Amino acid sequence: MADIAIIHNHPIHYKHLLFVALAKLGLDFEVLFTGASSGQRIERPLPGDGEYRYRFGWKGPYEDAPAIHSARFVWRFLSELRPRVVVISGYYDMAAWAAWLWSQQHNTRTILWAESNEFDHRRRAWRELLKKLFVSRCDLAHVYGTSNREYVQRLGMPADRIFIKRAVADTARFLRECPPATSRLGHKVLLYVGRFSAEKNLAGLLRAFRRVQQDSQNPQMVLEMVGYGPLEEELRELARVLGILPLVRFRGKLPQAELPAVYRGADAFVLPSLVEPWGLVVNEAMLCGLPVLVSTQCGCAADLVRPETGWTFSPWDERSLTSLLQRIAEMPREALEEMGRYARGISAEYSPENCAVIVARTVSDLLEHRAPMVRRD
Repeated sequence: MADIAIIHNHPIHYKHLLFVALAKLGLDFEVLFTGASSGQRIERPLPGDGEYRYRFGWKGPYEDAPAIHSARFVWRFLSELRPRVVVISGYYDMAAWAAWLWSQQHNTRTILWAESNEFDHRRRAWRELLKKLFVSRCDLAHVYGTSNREYVQRLGMPADRIFIKRAVADTARFLRECPPATSRLGHKVLLYVGRFSAEKNLAGLLRAFRRVQQDSQNPQMVLEMVGYGPLEEELRELARVLGILPLVRFRGKLPQAELPAVYRGADAFVLPSLVEPWGLVVNEAMLCGLPVLVSTQCGCAADLVRPETGWTFSPWDERSLTSLLQRIAEMPREALEEMGRYARGISAEYSPENCAVIVARTVSDLLEHRAPMVRRD
């Protein structure tokens, strides 16, 4: 038995931190992971002894789990746990729908964890109708930020039932002081961290970076790219063709433990994505004192980026991005550092502990029938 069952796809670092924080607050919950890992992740955090309860529906990557297997796993263990509240992470797979259907059948209260934005993808009418049905029968929604809230409200959830819980960043790790991975040089360092995949718009970033007016033998700014993915070789070749390979450093994939020093060795951070539900790397960069350049297609842009912390740009307007890069290349380092200090203060609010307090409070209200209820007729 458990007060709360949380349906999630696989263990992931930032959600693991939230679960640990929820357990420390005394919340009675169990996490049903549909898979033990993901094929797209380097690291797989697992709870230590007694941190919180969890089960796996599939021993391998969740992407490989048959949909019917995941649905049966969720249904079976919800029937065993008999939770008073079911938290469902999204509405995109059979496991989520199985949890939703089980909750309807057993008249159990439901909380939707929604991370999508209206602008993430082209929306199809029939899918939006299914989402509206799903959302209409959930009691509350927890979202990362403003753009997520707007989308869930568009799907029919009343505004007073949507709570911004914030994305969870590893504030303990990234606020900790550590020496930069490289010493400060005369030129500035623009940093990207993430996958090398089409939705990240890295080819557009390279083309915009090429237009920055600077002497390649004595540059004002270089671009460091940390990560991995299917487009890595293609991007290396594009940098060579554009004539900027000496100014672009491909640093490969790095574990989380090494990232704070890498961030602190940079002067500014860029995330040029075409699609990005949130963009947790922006939080990490800000925690390490970096001003940020963030695509308007990133969910975090509306909440984290303001004149004091950085700039937003359209990912389809490469010349606009070039102008911002030129501006950063020419800015005094002291001005960038001042922006970084402001950014650090804002992102520090995105701690697991702050998020856990919001989640625990709304769950408690729901259990005590203080929150608005959805009619079950």
